[in-house]
Amino acid sequence: MIGDRYSIKFTIPGKGEVLGELVRIKGPHLTELINRNLPINSRGLIREGMFIIPTNVLYTIEKPVNLGKKGDIVYDSKAKAIIILLEEKRFDSKMANIGEIIKGLKVFESLKMSSGVRIEVNE
Repeated sequence: MIGDRYSIKFTIPGKGEVLGELVRIKGPHLTELINRNLPINSRGLIREGMFIIPTNVLYTIEKPVNLGKKGDIVYDSKAKAIIILLEEKRFDSKMANIGEIIKGLKVFESLKMSSGVRIEVNE
């Protein structure tokens, strides 16, 4: 076991940084896979109270959930996307809750449309 929590940073050019954590116990293999694939550069978009970040990470759902709370980091295997919840959500399909935003959620909430995003290890 490498660690229990992985500290990550989301950088939105021109807007700021957001700190988050991937929690290994919520999805051990998935969080390890995402952590190994960092940094991830993508273009996220706001949709229905979520900031959706498409990735190249493909993995099954471990410990699926149907409900998420504001600030959760979830993974959608069908869309191959990391999603930041900007409000409490009930999902139609199973998602993997893999972490949470620690600081700076307001940066995502201030976005009006799509934006570039970089996810990297926070050292």
